[in-house]
Amino acid sequence: MKKSIILFALLIWGLTGCEDLLDTDPYHSIPSDEAINTAQDVERAINGCYSAMQSNGYYARHYLIFGDLAADNLRWTGTHDGYDQVNSNNILADNVYVESIWSSIYIALNRVNNTLAAIPDVDPDLMNDASKNRAMAELRFLRALHHYNLMRLFGPIPVRTEPATAGDADLNIPRQSMETVLELIYDDLEFAMEHITEQISMGRASKPAAQALMARVKLHDYFIRDNEAHLDDAIAFATHVIEDYGLNLEPDYANLFINGGSMESVFELAFNEQEDNRLGFYFFPTALSGRYEVAPPQEFIDSFSEDDLRMETSISFEGADPYGNKYTDIQTGTDNVYIFRLAEMHLIRAEAMILKEDANLDLIREDINAIRERAGLLPVTTSNYPALLQEVEIQRQKEFAFEGHRWFDLVRTNRAMEVLENVTSEHQLLFPIPLSEILANDHEGMYQNEGY
Repeated sequence: MKKSIILFALLIWGLTGCEDLLDTDPYHSIPSDEAINTAQDVERAINGCYSAMQSNGYYARHYLIFGDLAADNLRWTGTHDGYDQVNSNNILADNVYVESIWSSIYIALNRVNNTLAAIPDVDPDLMNDASKNRAMAELRFLRALHHYNLMRLFGPIPVRTEPATAGDADLNIPRQSMETVLELIYDDLEFAMEHITEQISMGRASKPAAQALMARVKLHDYFIRDNEAHLDDAIAFATHVIEDYGLNLEPDYANLFINGGSMESVFELAFNEQEDNRLGFYFFPTALSGRYEVAPPQEFIDSFSEDDLRMETSISFEGADPYGNKYTDIQTGTDNVYIFRLAEMHLIRAEAMILKEDANLDLIREDINAIRERAGLLPVTTSNYPALLQEVEIQRQKEFAFEGHRWFDLVRTNRAMEVLENVTSEHQLLFPIPLSEILANDHEGMYQNEGY
């Protein structure tokens, strides 16, 4: 009874609340209303899986913004108290925006799992095995991405590999260790890399996208399990993305954020007027018809060198008010959002090689300088490993400003407590499990993160 009341309350809250609150579907149970019987049905269902990533709680707003707001790339300038909690690293378990992130990603997971469950039953005369494997590979890449995004925000999480129903057995599941989640991610990505298309296309996953995610996860795993083999893997997967698909760094940094589909795009979400985002609206000042909910702090602005060409692209001013300028379509919300681009692979490879401390210094500097020189900066020449590691951190902060990386970088490298003045306790390195989940999930293995 308790669970039914809670889920009903969440549904009504979503139906009657403002646009920033929860999606209207109960996120534990989203049965498929449309039968999946043909290859065309599978394609429509996959499109629906990508659409789930474009929700307000996910890449269309909260998840993306919080990756900078919880760190030092953004500050709160608006009216949403829940954003203030993230900005001050003092998040309450009933924060509606954290709830929205949790529910949005589990909705996305359930769409993936519903589609994965249906594909094997499609008539082989209507969809052959190779086509089924390609479709399932694309979906398993998405499932790996969703689990990883949940894990790096909340730590141990409930794992979803089957469609959820309204039954207690599906609703009451425990959190799994980060090590368990990582192994699931690797299993999904191995299948994805074996069967997915190598062709990069706008808004769709591909083999280089799966390799890019593997490189990102392997580098993170090194900090979790202190296994140098993960550094070797991160180097290898990043190198594949850099060398195997004809990708190149966009010569002009500003072109990365014009129209989408740049020559260094590995995987980006393509928004349109029907499936839009509100990023520009949240970044732009009220004088430019935005709501100015977040803005770059002065300390971050001052950290840019006068020669750094990324400053002008990333930050603009309306009078004395600075604002993030990577998302500019405040009317129709059609700015694309990068999930992976080539610059990250160069910096992942450089960081992993530095951490090994026996790698090729010339190649390390070459990767870093590819990013620096495009930004109009002089090449780095040092051979000091700690200095090079610090340089990677600096370049990641500026290169990916407002793309949702900074908080996760500082947490991954155990630097958050050193860099962020509001982060004074280890418990702040994880977001709280939403209170509604704690109340609704009766499993003894569902528990709140320490300190909340």
